[in-house]
Amino acid sequence: MPSSTPSLSLIVPTRGRPEPLRRLLGSVAATARSPDRSEIVLVTDDDSPVGSLAFSNLNIKQVVGPPERTMGELNHAGYEASHGDYVMLLNDDVIVRTRGWDRTVLECFRQFPDPIALVHVNDTLIRDYLCTFPILSRKYCELIGGICPRDYERYRIDDHIEDVFNMLATLGIRRSIYLPDVIFEHCNSVNHPTAGHVYVSDPEILARDALRFDATLPVRKQQVRTVLEFIESGHYASRQVLLDRITDSFALRNPGRQLVVRAAWWQRAPRQLLEIGNRIRQCYKRTGITGLANAAVGRLNRLRFRD
Repeated sequence: MPSSTPSLSLIVPTRGRPEPLRRLLGSVAATARSPDRSEIVLVTDDDSPVGSLAFSNLNIKQVVGPPERTMGELNHAGYEASHGDYVMLLNDDVIVRTRGWDRTVLECFRQFPDPIALVHVNDTLIRDYLCTFPILSRKYCELIGGICPRDYERYRIDDHIEDVFNMLATLGIRRSIYLPDVIFEHCNSVNHPTAGHVYVSDPEILARDALRFDATLPVRKQQVRTVLEFIESGHYASRQVLLDRITDSFALRNPGRQLVVRAAWWQRAPRQLLEIGNRIRQCYKRTGITGLANAAVGRLNRLRFRD
Protein backbone atom coordinates (compact mmCIF):
# COMPACT_ATOMS: atom_id res chain seq x y z
CA MET A 1 0.00 0.00 0.00
CA PRO A 2 1.57 3.35 -1.02
CA SER A 3 2.60 5.63 1.82
CA SER A 4 0.51 8.75 2.53
CA THR A 5 3.64 10.73 3.40
CA PRO A 6 5.98 10.45 0.40
CA SER A 7 9.64 11.37 0.65
CA LEU A 8 10.06 11.98 -3.07
CA SER A 9 7.67 13.45 -5.65
CA LEU A 10 8.28 12.82 -9.36
CA ILE A 11 6.57 15.46 -11.51
CA VAL A 12 5.82 14.14 -14.99
CA PRO A 13 4.10 16.34 -17.59
CA THR A 14 2.62 14.03 -20.22
CA ARG A 15 0.62 14.64 -23.35
CA GLY A 16 -0.57 11.97 -25.79
CA ARG A 17 2.18 9.41 -25.16
CA PRO A 18 0.58 6.55 -23.21
CA GLU A 19 3.08 3.84 -24.12
CA PRO A 20 6.25 5.75 -23.11
CA LEU A 21 4.46 6.80 -19.93
CA ARG A 22 3.63 3.20 -19.01
CA ARG A 23 7.23 2.23 -19.76
CA LEU A 24 8.47 4.98 -17.41
CA LEU A 25 6.11 3.97 -14.64
CA GLY A 26 7.06 0.32 -15.01
CA SER A 27 10.75 1.18 -14.75
CA VAL A 28 10.14 3.29 -11.62
CA ALA A 29 8.18 0.45 -10.02
CA ALA A 30 10.88 -2.09 -10.91
CA THR A 31 13.91 -0.10 -9.72
CA ALA A 32 12.87 1.98 -6.70
CA ARG A 33 13.97 0.52 -3.40
CA SER A 34 10.92 1.97 -1.62
CA PRO A 35 8.31 2.78 -4.28
CA ASP A 36 5.69 3.26 -1.56
CA ARG A 37 7.71 6.24 -0.27
CA SER A 38 7.44 8.10 -3.57
CA GLU A 39 4.59 9.70 -5.46
CA ILE A 40 4.28 10.31 -9.18
CA VAL A 41 2.36 13.42 -10.17
CA LEU A 42 1.16 13.23 -13.77
CA VAL A 43 0.33 16.64 -15.21
CA THR A 44 -2.05 16.25 -18.13
CA ASP A 45 -4.37 18.29 -20.35
CA ASP A 46 -8.11 17.97 -19.90
CA ASP A 47 -8.42 16.98 -23.57
CA SER A 48 -5.67 14.33 -23.31
CA PRO A 49 -6.31 12.10 -20.26
CA VAL A 50 -3.96 9.18 -19.61
CA GLY A 51 -6.67 6.77 -18.49
CA SER A 52 -6.26 3.96 -15.98
CA LEU A 53 -2.74 3.05 -14.87
CA ALA A 54 -2.48 -0.18 -12.88
CA PHE A 55 0.67 -0.11 -10.75
CA SER A 56 -0.25 -1.36 -7.31
CA ASN A 57 3.02 -0.35 -5.66
CA LEU A 58 3.06 3.22 -7.02
CA ASN A 59 1.30 6.26 -5.60
CA ILE A 60 0.06 7.96 -8.78
CA LYS A 61 -2.02 11.11 -8.96
CA GLN A 62 -3.17 13.09 -11.97
CA VAL A 63 -3.38 16.86 -12.17
CA VAL A 64 -5.56 17.98 -15.07
CA GLY A 65 -5.56 21.44 -16.59
CA PRO A 66 -6.15 23.37 -19.81
CA PRO A 67 -4.15 22.55 -22.96
CA GLU A 68 -1.37 24.69 -24.45
CA ARG A 69 0.30 25.41 -21.12
CA THR A 70 4.03 26.04 -21.09
CA MET A 71 6.40 23.48 -19.60
CA GLY A 72 6.99 25.95 -16.79
CA GLU A 73 3.26 26.02 -16.03
CA LEU A 74 3.02 22.22 -16.20
CA ASN A 75 5.93 21.76 -13.80
CA HIS A 76 4.56 24.37 -11.43
CA ALA A 77 1.12 22.71 -11.41
CA GLY A 78 2.75 19.39 -10.56
CA TYR A 79 4.83 20.98 -7.82
CA GLU A 80 1.79 22.61 -6.20
CA ALA A 81 -0.04 19.26 -6.16
CA SER A 82 2.92 17.30 -4.75
CA HIS A 83 3.65 16.50 -1.11
CA GLY A 84 7.13 14.94 -1.05
CA ASP A 85 9.99 16.37 0.95
CA TYR A 86 12.00 16.28 -2.29
CA VAL A 87 10.81 17.04 -5.82
CA MET A 88 12.12 15.77 -9.14
CA LEU A 89 11.26 17.20 -12.57
CA LEU A 90 10.95 14.33 -15.02
CA ASN A 91 9.75 13.54 -18.56
CA ASP A 92 7.55 10.70 -19.78
CA ASP A 93 10.15 9.52 -22.33
CA VAL A 94 12.55 8.15 -19.72
CA ILE A 95 13.52 4.64 -18.61
CA VAL A 96 14.96 4.26 -15.11
CA ARG A 97 17.82 1.76 -15.27
CA THR A 98 19.42 1.85 -11.79
CA ARG A 99 18.06 -0.14 -8.89
CA GLY A 100 17.89 1.65 -5.57
CA TRP A 101 18.11 5.10 -7.19
CA ASP A 102 15.68 6.58 -4.66
CA ARG A 103 17.83 5.59 -1.69
CA THR A 104 20.94 7.01 -3.36
CA VAL A 105 19.20 10.34 -4.04
CA LEU A 106 17.94 10.72 -0.49
CA GLU A 107 21.36 9.85 0.94
CA CYS A 108 22.88 12.72 -1.05
CA PHE A 109 20.67 15.29 0.66
CA ARG A 110 21.70 13.95 4.05
CA GLN A 111 25.30 15.04 3.40
CA PHE A 112 24.42 18.65 4.17
CA PRO A 113 23.41 20.33 7.45
CA ASP A 114 20.35 21.88 5.79
CA PRO A 115 18.08 20.90 2.87
CA ILE A 116 19.66 23.27 0.32
CA ALA A 117 21.05 21.06 -2.46
CA LEU A 118 20.58 20.09 -6.08
CA VAL A 119 20.93 16.43 -7.05
CA HIS A 120 20.80 15.21 -10.63
CA VAL A 121 21.11 11.89 -12.38
CA ASN A 122 22.75 10.70 -15.60
CA ASP A 123 20.29 11.13 -18.49
CA THR A 124 22.80 9.43 -20.90
CA LEU A 125 22.64 12.42 -23.30
CA ILE A 126 23.62 15.67 -21.58
CA ARG A 127 25.11 13.98 -18.51
CA ASP A 128 27.13 16.29 -16.23
CA TYR A 129 26.91 19.37 -18.48
CA LEU A 130 23.43 20.24 -17.22
CA CYS A 131 21.16 19.06 -14.41
CA THR A 132 18.63 17.29 -16.62
CA PHE A 133 15.87 15.94 -14.35
CA PRO A 134 16.84 18.04 -11.30
CA ILE A 135 15.91 17.03 -7.75
CA LEU A 136 15.40 19.72 -5.10
CA SER A 137 14.10 19.84 -1.55
CA ARG A 138 10.67 21.29 -0.93
CA LYS A 139 12.26 23.61 1.59
CA TYR A 140 14.48 25.09 -1.12
CA CYS A 141 11.51 25.56 -3.46
CA GLU A 142 9.52 27.29 -0.72
CA LEU A 143 12.49 29.51 0.02
CA ILE A 144 12.82 30.80 -3.55
CA GLY A 145 9.11 30.90 -4.39
CA GLY A 146 8.48 27.76 -6.42
CA ILE A 147 10.08 25.05 -8.53
CA CYS A 148 10.66 27.16 -11.68
CA PRO A 149 9.32 30.21 -13.53
CA ARG A 150 6.03 29.58 -15.32
CA ASP A 151 6.86 31.36 -18.58
CA TYR A 152 9.57 29.03 -19.91
CA GLU A 153 7.98 27.36 -22.93
CA ARG A 154 10.07 24.19 -23.01
CA TYR A 155 13.77 24.83 -22.45
CA ARG A 156 16.12 26.54 -19.99
CA ILE A 157 14.19 25.34 -16.93
CA ASP A 158 17.08 23.07 -15.94
CA ASP A 159 19.52 25.88 -16.76
CA HIS A 160 17.56 28.27 -14.53
CA ILE A 161 17.58 25.85 -11.61
CA GLU A 162 21.24 24.91 -11.94
CA ASP A 163 22.44 28.48 -12.40
CA VAL A 164 21.59 29.32 -8.79
CA PHE A 165 23.75 26.43 -7.60
CA ASN A 166 26.53 27.29 -10.06
CA MET A 167 26.64 30.79 -8.59
CA LEU A 168 26.74 29.32 -5.10
CA ALA A 169 29.70 27.15 -6.17
CA THR A 170 31.46 30.25 -7.54
CA LEU A 171 30.99 31.79 -4.10
CA GLY A 172 32.60 28.75 -2.47
CA ILE A 173 29.44 26.82 -1.54
CA ARG A 174 29.14 23.59 -3.52
CA ARG A 175 25.67 22.13 -3.11
CA SER A 176 25.21 20.40 -6.48
CA ILE A 177 25.66 16.62 -6.71
CA TYR A 178 25.92 14.65 -9.95
CA LEU A 179 25.24 10.90 -9.89
CA PRO A 180 26.90 9.42 -13.00
CA ASP A 181 25.92 5.88 -12.06
CA VAL A 182 22.23 6.58 -11.50
CA ILE A 183 20.83 6.14 -14.99
CA PHE A 184 17.58 7.74 -16.14
CA GLU A 185 17.84 7.02 -19.85
CA HIS A 186 16.35 9.87 -21.85
CA CYS A 187 14.93 8.37 -25.04
CA ASN A 188 14.34 11.69 -26.80
CA SER A 189 17.35 11.67 -29.12
CA VAL A 190 18.46 11.44 -32.73
CA ASN A 191 21.35 9.38 -34.04
CA HIS A 192 24.11 11.72 -35.23
CA PRO A 193 26.48 10.15 -37.80
CA THR A 194 29.59 10.88 -35.72
CA ALA A 195 28.42 11.87 -32.23
CA GLY A 196 25.98 9.01 -31.70
CA HIS A 197 22.73 9.68 -29.87
CA VAL A 198 22.25 13.38 -29.12
CA TYR A 199 19.45 15.62 -27.90
CA VAL A 200 18.16 18.15 -30.43
CA SER A 201 16.19 21.26 -29.45
CA ASP A 202 13.57 23.16 -31.43
CA PRO A 203 15.60 26.25 -32.45
CA GLU A 204 12.67 28.69 -32.45
CA ILE A 205 11.44 27.75 -28.98
CA LEU A 206 15.01 27.60 -27.67
CA ALA A 207 15.67 31.12 -28.94
CA ARG A 208 12.66 32.49 -27.06
CA ASP A 209 13.49 30.62 -23.87
CA ALA A 210 17.12 31.73 -24.11
CA LEU A 211 15.98 35.35 -24.02
CA ARG A 212 13.90 34.61 -20.93
CA PHE A 213 16.89 32.93 -19.29
CA ASP A 214 19.18 35.88 -19.95
CA ALA A 215 16.58 38.37 -18.69
CA THR A 216 16.08 36.53 -15.39
CA LEU A 217 19.71 36.58 -14.23
CA PRO A 218 18.82 39.28 -11.62
CA VAL A 219 16.03 37.00 -10.36
CA ARG A 220 18.46 34.12 -9.90
CA LYS A 221 20.97 36.39 -8.14
CA GLN A 222 18.26 37.37 -5.69
CA GLN A 223 17.54 33.69 -5.13
CA VAL A 224 21.22 33.20 -4.34
CA ARG A 225 21.02 36.00 -1.78
CA THR A 226 17.96 34.37 -0.22
CA VAL A 227 19.75 31.03 0.00
CA LEU A 228 22.86 32.63 1.49
CA GLU A 229 20.73 34.36 4.10
CA PHE A 230 19.22 30.99 5.02
CA ILE A 231 22.55 29.13 5.09
CA GLU A 232 24.77 31.77 6.67
CA SER A 233 22.28 33.94 8.61
CA GLY A 234 23.45 37.23 7.13
CA HIS A 235 27.22 36.64 7.33
CA TYR A 236 27.83 36.74 3.59
CA ALA A 237 28.80 40.34 2.86
CA SER A 238 32.19 39.26 1.48
CA ARG A 239 30.47 37.08 -1.14
CA GLN A 240 28.28 39.89 -2.42
CA VAL A 241 31.09 41.46 -4.46
CA LEU A 242 31.75 38.17 -6.25
CA LEU A 243 28.05 37.71 -6.94
CA ASP A 244 27.75 41.18 -8.45
CA ARG A 245 30.56 40.41 -10.90
CA ILE A 246 28.79 37.41 -12.46
CA THR A 247 27.46 38.25 -15.92
CA ASP A 248 27.80 35.00 -17.91
CA SER A 249 25.94 31.98 -16.57
CA PHE A 250 27.49 29.55 -19.04
CA ALA A 251 31.01 30.53 -17.95
CA LEU A 252 30.21 28.99 -14.55
CA ARG A 253 29.82 25.48 -15.95
CA ASN A 254 33.24 24.19 -15.03
CA PRO A 255 33.82 20.58 -13.91
CA GLY A 256 34.64 21.59 -10.33
CA ARG A 257 31.24 23.14 -9.67
CA GLN A 258 29.66 19.77 -8.84
CA LEU A 259 30.29 17.11 -6.27
CA VAL A 260 30.38 13.75 -8.04
CA VAL A 261 29.13 10.71 -6.12
CA ARG A 262 29.95 7.38 -7.73
CA ALA A 263 28.63 3.94 -7.00
CA ALA A 264 30.97 1.20 -5.76
CA TRP A 265 33.05 -0.42 -8.52
CA TRP A 266 31.18 -3.73 -8.32
CA GLN A 267 27.93 -1.84 -8.94
CA ARG A 268 29.39 0.06 -11.91
CA ALA A 269 31.06 -2.86 -13.68
CA PRO A 270 27.98 -4.43 -15.39
CA ARG A 271 26.83 -1.06 -16.75
CA GLN A 272 30.31 -0.15 -17.97
CA LEU A 273 30.58 -3.43 -19.88
CA LEU A 274 27.19 -2.74 -21.44
CA GLU A 275 28.27 0.76 -22.47
CA ILE A 276 31.47 -0.58 -24.04
CA GLY A 277 29.42 -3.07 -26.03
CA ASN A 278 27.06 -0.32 -27.20
CA ARG A 279 29.97 1.88 -28.31
CA ILE A 280 31.46 -1.00 -30.28
CA ARG A 281 28.14 -1.68 -32.01
CA GLN A 282 27.64 2.01 -32.86
CA CYS A 283 31.18 2.30 -34.24
CA TYR A 284 30.62 -0.77 -36.39
CA LYS A 285 27.33 0.60 -37.75
CA ARG A 286 28.92 3.95 -38.64
CA THR A 287 32.26 2.85 -40.05
CA GLY A 288 32.16 -0.90 -40.67
CA ILE A 289 34.80 -3.43 -39.69
CA THR A 290 37.67 -1.27 -41.01
CA GLY A 291 36.64 1.72 -38.89
CA LEU A 292 36.18 -0.51 -35.86
CA ALA A 293 39.66 -1.95 -36.32
CA ASN A 294 41.18 1.52 -36.70
CA ALA A 295 39.40 2.70 -33.54
CA ALA A 296 40.76 -0.30 -31.62
CA VAL A 297 44.31 0.36 -32.84
CA GLY A 298 44.03 4.03 -31.91
CA ARG A 299 42.80 3.12 -28.45
CA LEU A 300 45.68 0.68 -27.90
CA ASN A 301 48.20 3.30 -29.02
CA ARG A 302 46.79 5.84 -26.57
CA LEU A 303 47.09 3.32 -23.75
CA ARG A 304 50.63 2.42 -24.82
CA PHE A 305 51.95 5.98 -24.87
CA ARG A 306 50.03 7.31 -21.88
CA ASP A 307 52.29 9.16 -19.45
